[in-house]
Amino acid sequence: MRPTKDEKIPRVPQTKIEVEVDTKVAEQLDAMAAYTKITRSELVTTALKRFIAGHKDYFPQDSERFLK
Repeated sequence: MRPTKDEKIPRVPQTKIEVEVDTKVAEQLDAMAAYTKITRSELVTTALKRFIAGHKDYFPQDSERFLK
């Protein structure tokens, strides 16, 4: 079951990364964060988790530790 907007997801260890994205993507991310009150980090993490879930074939075959 998905948590509601007001529920907080349990915190897991986090790491800072720096990436470059298209200006339009950054502007859209800022607009979404302002409208939903969800942090940019949470929005990006959710998007990346969904991307990873749909692209498991991008991992080397011997990378079981990433697929858990």
